[in-house]
Amino acid sequence: MACIQLDFKDIFPVIKHHISLVERFEDKYHRDFSLIFIKSNKKQIKDIIQMLTKILRNTDIIFINKKNIVIFSPGADWNASFDIASGIKEFYNIENKESVISTYPDNGENALKLLENFSAGIHKNYDITINFLTNARSV
Repeated sequence: MACIQLDFKDIFPVIKHHISLVERFEDKYHRDFSLIFIKSNKKQIKDIIQMLTKILRNTDIIFINKKNIVIFSPGADWNASFDIASGIKEFYNIENKESVISTYPDNGENALKLLENFSAGIHKNYDITINFLTNARSV
């Protein structure tokens, strides 16, 4: 398996596009998806990315920014996403703060609201401010 790797700046247009496809084709299987935040350090990030590209599905996307990773996982509910996040944090001995997971449509009915709530969760748990919406006005 080989997931796709993109930059954080691409997250808004990808999420918006995915939601548009789900709504257009009324795809119940791919309706739900999760965003999983993984905070690492500069030494670990390459190893984590290499591992994720091997274990994640080819429908998953990892968004990368310096030492942070967001996993976009179509069809994954909160429980499956929690297991993924917990496994990564345990294997790499990453600080065990509460996992930041947002699921669609539970945490936002559109890309803008979902990413706002996801950003708020990251800020609350890690005191990191990430603006996923840099491309929000142009899409």
